[in-house]
Amino acid sequence: MASFLFRLLRVLIVLGIAAGVAFWLYSSREKPEKKELVRNPPKVRVVKAQSKNESMTVEAFGTVSPRKEVNVAAEVAGRIDYIHPSFREGGLIRPDDLLIRIDQRTFRLDRDAARDQVAQAVADLRYLTQEIENLKADEALARMNMELSRKELNRLKALSKNQFASKTSLDKAEQQYLAAKIQLRSTENRLALTPSTMAQKKAALAMAKTDLGKAELVLEKSEIRSGFEGFVLEKQAEMGEYVNPGQVLGTIYEQDALDVDVRIPLEQLKWIRPLFDDGKLPEAMVTIANFESDDAPSWKARVARVKARIDEKTRTLPITLEIVPSDPGNTNSGNPLVSLRPGTFVKCRITGDTRENIFRIQRYLLRSADTLFVVTEGKLEIRKISVLRKFEDEVFINGGLDEGELIISSPLPGAAAGMPVTVKPGAGDIK
Repeated sequence: MASFLFRLLRVLIVLGIAAGVAFWLYSSREKPEKKELVRNPPKVRVVKAQSKNESMTVEAFGTVSPRKEVNVAAEVAGRIDYIHPSFREGGLIRPDDLLIRIDQRTFRLDRDAARDQVAQAVADLRYLTQEIENLKADEALARMNMELSRKELNRLKALSKNQFASKTSLDKAEQQYLAAKIQLRSTENRLALTPSTMAQKKAALAMAKTDLGKAELVLEKSEIRSGFEGFVLEKQAEMGEYVNPGQVLGTIYEQDALDVDVRIPLEQLKWIRPLFDDGKLPEAMVTIANFESDDAPSWKARVARVKARIDEKTRTLPITLEIVPSDPGNTNSGNPLVSLRPGTFVKCRITGDTRENIFRIQRYLLRSADTLFVVTEGKLEIRKISVLRKFEDEVFINGGLDEGELIISSPLPGAAAGMPVTVKPGAGDIK
């Protein structure tokens, strides 16, 4: 019993000491300093709105094609005996260059024969002309001879009545008169036939000249020459090859005469339509689409014509752009690796109507389809705007925004209209 009381006493002593230490620690603690919670407005980045006149640009893609592409074809049959050294793919040709020549020996012989025929026809015509002059002289002599014979016959008849002339002399005079009359009639008949003979000789001369012209034309067609300065697109002939009329020997296209066919969606036509209404043709800029660098070569172009019908499959309007030749602004025009060639896939930017007082901002600044966060007197304003156009990563605004207003560009979680905001230093401008 005494042992139990002793253990209980020890436990009570330990508990009492622990309670005293706890009371001492609680009573000697430091009271915390009370601080008032202050809410700071969120800091935001902004860009300053600036308006200016903006040209509406329509973008399209297309493939370069030659404006004048000519198939070089043979017009006469024969064997090729000459090919221009530059007549190969990519070769530069000059105006009136002899590209291909077909063996001309047979054609030259035909031309010489035709010349001989012309000379023969000319000689025949001269001979007939002289013969006509001779016949006219013969006719005059025959007429004089017949007149003399007639007078002699009349004289003998008068003498015969008085029996001063014999019957034989009278008959002989009559025969001479008849012979002179026959000779005159024969000469007149021959002279009467000369117009038809002259027409035949002239027709023969004309036919000979026609044959000569044909022979010279065939000889000329045996030489194929370039009609302009350009490049060889394709070659399909070799030296010594026998060709037939109509056979294509190659293809050439004119230098600095390139077009681009693009298709414009109907909803984009409103940006270039005002220029057409004013009788103007929009300007354009053509860039090689496969280049990724910012210094990709570009060429000036202009809208040359609008096709007559809408594409039924894509519901777009085909438009042809004409590349401006020898663009001095293109520094890469002499580099063959970046020159504009047929088949090049290009991106075209057509400059359309110009609108005044337009704000152009980055698309990421929009909080919804037509809403911006604007700082007004240190508070957030959720502003409804009028969007004229969304183009690529930019937005064109034509209403609901004033010059110099600050548009919030940084994220703003929990945004509410009227909440205070703090503008970070270094606010930018809209470019």
